[in-house]
Amino acid sequence: MARPEYEPGSFLTKRGRKIFYDIVKHIKDTNVIEDIDTLELSMLANSFDVYERMALSCNDDDLGLTEMVTGKNGTFKQVRPEYNIMRNEYTNILKNSGKYGLTPGDRHKIFGGMKTKKKVNPAEGLD
Repeated sequence: MARPEYEPGSFLTKRGRKIFYDIVKHIKDTNVIEDIDTLELSMLANSFDVYERMALSCNDDDLGLTEMVTGKNGTFKQVRPEYNIMRNEYTNILKNSGKYGLTPGDRHKIFGGMKTKKKVNPAEGLD
């Protein structure tokens, strides 16, 4: 695969880099992306990657969404830390993906606003 001109952050995992390149591929033809966007796109790709890893952990039949914790007052169930991380990353994804038109509604907002209406010529039809 040819290397695109946009490079992801070095902190991304292999999966995170793939997500980054998929996002770039998605938005490249829309002229929405600039070189300066690579850091923020890397952070967005990282959020997708972390979300995916935490979701896989939470959906593991052996682990589930809760865990038993023993404290000084006994044993109790609590939500797994992975679930909270997953939820936080989902918030980050929702907050930042709209900037790049990653959902149909976001694309409509971005590109619908770019369409210009044809100005009416007041002299039209007066021949």
